[in-house]
Amino acid sequence: MPTSMMQVSQPVTHSLGGQTIKQAPELKSVKKSGGINIEIVERSICKPEELGIEVVEKIVWQGWEPGREYTKNIVLKNVKVKTQKIKYNVPSTRFFTTLYPKQIVLSAGTSFSLPVTFRPLEKSVYDDKITFHTKEGTFEIPIKAVLPKYDIEVPTRVSFDMCAAKDFIEATFVVANSGDLETELEWQVGQPFTIEPEVTKLGPRESKMFKATFKPDSATGYEAVAVCKYGQEGELSKTTTLVGIGKYPHIIVSSVGKPSTTLNKATLEAVIEFGPTAVGTTVQKMVELHNLSPVRAPYKVEHPSALSRIDTVFTCPKMQGIVPPMSSVKIPISYSPNMVDVVSVDYFNVIAIGKISKSVIKCVGSSKGPEVQLGARIVNFLQIDVGDVATRTIDLINNSDIDAEYQFMIDCNESVFKFEQTAGTLKAHEKRTLILKFIPQHPINYYRRVACVIHNKGPLFLDLLGTCHSELVKPAVLQSKHLDNYRTHIERGFSVFPPEQLNELRQQGRLELDDAGALMAPVIGTVENPAEHPLHQFAPMDEYFNDGFHSEVINFVPHVSLDVNVLDFGNCQNLRVIEDKILNLTNHTKGKVTVQWIGGPEKTFSVTPEVIDIPPLKSCAFQVKFKPNAPNQFFGCELECYVFYKSLRDYKLVESTTHCPPWCITLSCTGHTFMPNNETFLPKYTMDSDNLVFPAVNAKESTYRTILMTNTGTTPILFDVEKDPSKIFSIKPAKALMKGQRQIYVVKISPSEVKTYKHKMKMRLNDNNKYDKELKLVGSAEAPLVLLDTQGEMFFKPTCIGTSSKRTYSIKNVSRIPLRYEWKMRFADKNLLSVYPESGIIQPNESQSQLWSFVPKQEQKYLMKPALVVWGQGFSSTSSGGKKKQFDVRAVGEGSIGDIKAEEGYIDFSDVIVGSSASKHITLFNNSICSLHYRLSIDQTLDGPYPDEMTRSDMIGLELDRMEGIIPARSRQVISAMVRPVRRVTYQFAISYQLVTPEDKDSVSTQEPQHLCHILATGVFPTMSITDARCFGSAVGISKKQLWSLFSLDSLNVCLDNDPSARELMYSVQTRHSHQRRPPVYTRAIMDFNFSAAPLGSEPCIVSLMFENTGTVATEWAFLFPSDLHMELEYWAETGEFDEDELHEMKVMDNNLFTIEPKKGQLQPGECGTVTFQYRHTMAGTDRLPVLLKLARGREILLNFIGVTVEPERRYIHFPSSKHMFTPVPVGEKISPKQVYELYNGGAVPVRYQFDLTPMELIKQENFDQPIFECLNPVGEIPPGRTLNIEWRFSPIEAKTYMVDVPIHVHNGDTAIVTFTGVGYDKRIMGDTMPLTDQQDLTGVPGVQSVPVPGQLAFLSQERLSFGNLPLFCRGRRMVFITNRSKTRPVSFEWHVTCPSDSQYLSIAPVRGYLNPGEGKMCRVIFIACGQPSFYDLDLVCEVTDQVEYGNYQNRLKEWDDERLRQKYEFTITEDDLDADKRVGSPEITDRPLSRLKTMEECRRSTESADLARYRTLPPISKLSPDEEKQEGERVRRKEDVLWEKPEPPTPFLLHLGLTARTHDIRAFQTNFADDYKKFYVDRCLSEREAQMDQSTQSAPAHQHETKRPDLIPCLQSESDVIGSVMANVLRGLLDDTSFHSSVLKVMKDPIPIFAQIGERRILDAPQESGSPPGSPVEMTTDMVTEETSERATSLPATPTSVSSTASSKKKTKSKTGSVSSGRSKTSGTGASKTSTPRFSKAEVMKVKQEEEQLKQKQDLKKLPEFGNAVEGIIENTLLNVLSEALEGEFNITSRPRFIALPKRNGTGSSKGLKS
Repeated sequence: MPTSMMQVSQPVTHSLGGQTIKQAPELKSVKKSGGINIEIVERSICKPEELGIEVVEKIVWQGWEPGREYTKNIVLKNVKVKTQKIKYNVPSTRFFTTLYPKQIVLSAGTSFSLPVTFRPLEKSVYDDKITFHTKEGTFEIPIKAVLPKYDIEVPTRVSFDMCAAKDFIEATFVVANSGDLETELEWQVGQPFTIEPEVTKLGPRESKMFKATFKPDSATGYEAVAVCKYGQEGELSKTTTLVGIGKYPHIIVSSVGKPSTTLNKATLEAVIEFGPTAVGTTVQKMVELHNLSPVRAPYKVEHPSALSRIDTVFTCPKMQGIVPPMSSVKIPISYSPNMVDVVSVDYFNVIAIGKISKSVIKCVGSSKGPEVQLGARIVNFLQIDVGDVATRTIDLINNSDIDAEYQFMIDCNESVFKFEQTAGTLKAHEKRTLILKFIPQHPINYYRRVACVIHNKGPLFLDLLGTCHSELVKPAVLQSKHLDNYRTHIERGFSVFPPEQLNELRQQGRLELDDAGALMAPVIGTVENPAEHPLHQFAPMDEYFNDGFHSEVINFVPHVSLDVNVLDFGNCQNLRVIEDKILNLTNHTKGKVTVQWIGGPEKTFSVTPEVIDIPPLKSCAFQVKFKPNAPNQFFGCELECYVFYKSLRDYKLVESTTHCPPWCITLSCTGHTFMPNNETFLPKYTMDSDNLVFPAVNAKESTYRTILMTNTGTTPILFDVEKDPSKIFSIKPAKALMKGQRQIYVVKISPSEVKTYKHKMKMRLNDNNKYDKELKLVGSAEAPLVLLDTQGEMFFKPTCIGTSSKRTYSIKNVSRIPLRYEWKMRFADKNLLSVYPESGIIQPNESQSQLWSFVPKQEQKYLMKPALVVWGQGFSSTSSGGKKKQFDVRAVGEGSIGDIKAEEGYIDFSDVIVGSSASKHITLFNNSICSLHYRLSIDQTLDGPYPDEMTRSDMIGLELDRMEGIIPARSRQVISAMVRPVRRVTYQFAISYQLVTPEDKDSVSTQEPQHLCHILATGVFPTMSITDARCFGSAVGISKKQLWSLFSLDSLNVCLDNDPSARELMYSVQTRHSHQRRPPVYTRAIMDFNFSAAPLGSEPCIVSLMFENTGTVATEWAFLFPSDLHMELEYWAETGEFDEDELHEMKVMDNNLFTIEPKKGQLQPGECGTVTFQYRHTMAGTDRLPVLLKLARGREILLNFIGVTVEPERRYIHFPSSKHMFTPVPVGEKISPKQVYELYNGGAVPVRYQFDLTPMELIKQENFDQPIFECLNPVGEIPPGRTLNIEWRFSPIEAKTYMVDVPIHVHNGDTAIVTFTGVGYDKRIMGDTMPLTDQQDLTGVPGVQSVPVPGQLAFLSQERLSFGNLPLFCRGRRMVFITNRSKTRPVSFEWHVTCPSDSQYLSIAPVRGYLNPGEGKMCRVIFIACGQPSFYDLDLVCEVTDQVEYGNYQNRLKEWDDERLRQKYEFTITEDDLDADKRVGSPEITDRPLSRLKTMEECRRSTESADLARYRTLPPISKLSPDEEKQEGERVRRKEDVLWEKPEPPTPFLLHLGLTARTHDIRAFQTNFADDYKKFYVDRCLSEREAQMDQSTQSAPAHQHETKRPDLIPCLQSESDVIGSVMANVLRGLLDDTSFHSSVLKVMKDPIPIFAQIGERRILDAPQESGSPPGSPVEMTTDMVTEETSERATSLPATPTSVSSTASSKKKTKSKTGSVSSGRSKTSGTGASKTSTPRFSKAEVMKVKQEEEQLKQKQDLKKLPEFGNAVEGIIENTLLNVLSEALEGEFNITSRPRFIALPKRNGTGSSKGLKS
């Protein structure tokens, strides 16, 4: 029994709100009913298993009665290894009692039983518990007494699989009675669910299986609640949910091995062809049923014609079944033909359950019989003597593949012709040889036509001929030709005349012979020759059956005949006395005949007399005797009689032409001798069929069937067939004794009228009615009869005029004969209605559909009446089946008209790549009631840059998948339109439609073409352009404009935007291959990518180009190296011979001198991508590599990568091109602008250059000694890695193009020849077509950076600033913003110029600055237009330093200084290396290199040599061998322990800012830019300063300014040393000179004047008595403020003409002012003296003079250039402050201004005074 374990009491742990509280056990007192106090300990309730106690979970009492006592035990078992002490509490109620509570001690493994007694008092539920306590815990055992109750357990849900509609599936479930009482269950559930059994009973603890059925009615989901009622009178219930899904099954049929898609969609028919099948056999074929639904599909096979037709030959053994879901099954169809040469058609319907789907199986089969033929149709035994035997053979051949049953209809026992075998089975394709014997008894001619009846086939006929001679009688020998002539004579009616009479007629000439030797009447006049008519051939069956006895019909009148053909002697019990039978034979000829019976009196049956002559047209009686020789036997034979003309008895009386064979007459005789008490033999036989169905025939015509009867016994069978009273059916032989094993009967039906005949023909066997056999015969005479579909009514849908509406119409042949049909139309309907096929053959029971076409001519309704004419196939027109019968059909149609519309009037294909295609769908609507036949037409219009002559021959770029079609009524049709542009033009297609009438031959269309829709498409090529370029590495000093020119990016952008040629579009990226080392070039777009030059070992030249897809379609591009284009050949195909170019390319590619990353990619429209080009300076020389830029479906551009790596000691100037074009200059300019030609030093050492001016002198002489080309600095020196601007002036004197080839000599280097070209033009002719720009060449260099550079933190807002056209002596101002885009690193910046001379033109503020992360600053750039009119293309460089890196550098530098100091004073004395001091020098100190580009402030006071010191190129790094590298590495590691190199400062990042400007002479500027002149302020101070510089230049030509003319005196190193030493001595002497020191100190203490210019003029003026001086700052400021606007607007200073210095100008101004003042004072004095009566006092006069003088001084002050400069500066700084505040965000400069309206105030005295 299960027990439990108890644990020792422990403090109880509770978890409250995350705190653990431990409680000690509390003692409580429980008052028991017996007055006993029990102290218990409250503990947490545990499971007994946890305490080591095994015990039952609970104790339950069931089946109890009140007033009785029930006891159960609780067994406690200790399963722990230690002893446990257990205490327990007694139950709290009085109904449960137990032992007195005491401690229970349980050792390990022991048990204790605690009895519990239950004493109930009433029927109710009792519930209590017993609590057990151990040291480790407490557990409880519930005790309960329950009442008997009803309770069952049912499943909550029963799910069914999917089920076909109308089908059912079953599911089983179990219901258990978990209660204590027997209960009755009753299920209540709704449709389509049922539960069986519906009502049942369940005993306690009994379970039962129930079956639930789900039978859906439709394809939907079903859910129902089944209620199970139980308990007393069903007051309790439980529910179960039943769930199922219904599906529609779908079955289609197909032949075995063929998919289900072979089903005819129109008729849902699957045709099963059985092919020719032998009659009497059964062929079975399988049909596959496919279930395409996910549920099983019960099916039923219906055979509609099985009950209505009498000749059903198709059967289906399996008429119903189930097809599994998504699967297929096979069902057999059997074909058992019973008639020969009949085509049978039948139909089976496969119907799914519920008749939801229906498929038709059409079975077609044809029957065939055996094909047997005889080896010869005539066997002639010729002449033999009496008593001899002649033997011949005949071959019986079966040409078919089925067995043939045959029987020769002859009794060989009684005949002179003996067959070795008269009946048998001929196997398929068997050839059997039969032996024939001829045993004549009488000397006469013998001829018998024996029929060989073939079962299920017509009979064969064998003609047997023979002649017998005796010593006395010798008839003429019978030949086969006599037989042929005889048949001809029968046809011509000569056979009834005896030969002698025919001979006389021939002798008399009344008869003639034809070509075959037969007699014929002479041909007279127009009478037809009878020899031309063939003999009439009878059907074999008719010839065999129509003998006058078995049929009332005979083929021809017999020559002799018997009155009976069967003599039945019946039952002859008295063998001695048998009555003879009388037989009459009639001669129907006109000659005497002789009758010879074969046999003799010794035979069982004999005829007397045996020989007799019968006169013409007379009869003779014969007596037939029956002489049986044994009782209880059957007797029967066929007697043979030969009748011939008596004149043929001797050959002497016979002529060959009239010789005819005898006639053979047979007589069947039967009889038996069974005694009265003896029954006849039991016949044992089989028949192949006792149910014969005859083929259909016409009324009063005949058809035949054969029956094979096989005698399986050992006794002969006597058969006698009862004649049909109606004479419809007949059989041959009807009565005879069957001696052999086989007997073939031929049954004939001759219906008299059109109906179905059924007859039971009784065959009596062995003359006993017990052995009667019934043959069921069914046949019919047929007339043509068809069944028309839809009761003879045919409706056509409304049809557009001139078009045809087609539909099918079915007819079914319900007769049993094949019918030929033909449709007839009325004359009015012939143009409206047509049918295909118009005629044909329809087999019995076959349904055929014809396709009808209705073509209306007008918009109206039509009623047509076609007629169907049918008649029997192969029957005569007079017969019942061949008589034509007409069936009328009523056809109704309507003619209509309509139009077509497109869903969208405009369809935009957007942009399509030329050469590709794009497809969209056009939806056409037909809202009319008729189907419309349409034809579409396309009109193409092109809009593009191509002339009409070029595009006229283009193909139409739009293809429609359907140009003609039919749209059904009230429907839509989707047409796929494909656009194939062939040019980069805009295509516009106008699509029109035309309703066509294909059936109306008179008119082509019913209306004009109507517009349908417009289609727009634009042919584009994939294009992209380069929008930005950056360079770094060795090309860091190259500006963006120079890079733009080196890489020919403007030309590349133009080529990328042009149309590709046809040869460029020939190949794609994947197919652009060639087996040649140098692939062919198909493009004319060839340009250079010049990577400039750098010394050997320099950093790689890295160029990043930003490609942007500027088109509207995706662009796929690829850079293809020659190795990418080369197709690898097999080793044997390589020649191994390479030219120099190929070897050079292989070297470049093998060493990866040029790399591209990425080499291919794709850009979506508007997308940008960066491509990085890298050229490594690892090998000296000029490197070239052709790279093909291929755009998929676009351009193909050949890029020649060119890079130069210069040896360290080589002096090299890099010439990107050997040609240079100057900006066109107008003819007649007084001063032509200066233009710049750049030279770049790509080497590592400075280069001196010199232009050879001889060619320019020659061209000068050619142009009237006028300087056309002038080089202003032809000699100079270029620092390494720097660009020097060579100034030129081009001054044309004629409107033409000038060219000059100038050699440029490099000192200790090469000489290059550059062709300079200039174009002069007449601006009077060119006008506005030649604008004046600030750029020498119109390049498309972008002004904004797009390509990010690695490590770049700061960015400029613009990289190109254009100042435009400026007059001389003015200033242009621009702003540029520098922004720190880093989020974590602050940077500092500093501006530098690349050329010291540029500092006189440029000013930038601030020159340096500090930018926090994300901060930006505005820098002001000022261009000062001075000097001569020139073109300016300046390059500013901004050095950006990462402050984080610079701070780290400072820390490392401080550590290095400390370490150097420590190493300087600390040392360790050892004896290890005593010579270390001699080897190791002082630590290497590397100062920070000087800046390559000086700041603006430093440039004004520094020299060029100091400026360029920083940017000297490092010496090249030579390539070391691996061993040398290893040794060098070890040396460096050893040296690092001793030396500590000085840290290198971080390399600043360089930002280039390009500036362009063009300065003009003031007068020229006023002429060319009259409207723009007022926008500039001309600084006369600049002009005066320029004039002063020019004067000083003229006076002291030896001291020319360095920037104006280059130093022409070369300075050698030795000369430089001398000059340096002399200057050092001079300076050293000055340092020792005390007077020089005092002069310097005096200069330093000299006070700096404020407003020196104005102050000097104020001192020179006359001192004033009172008030402020005229030139005081306050007054000046007031005047500037009050008259600023008017002064700037009215004062336009003229061109400065004075060449004096500034000081002389000031003196002139002072003297001029003084003279004017004195003049005015004199005038005033004179005027005053002339006044007779002075009206003013002297003080007042002086005051007026003083005011006039002050006013004059103000006017003069305003005209001073210094005043204008001050005003310009104030305005500039004011605007700068506004922008700075706006940039700092202090106010919004773009916000809308607000106007504040103040209240109006009355005027006061003070205000009035102010106004006055």
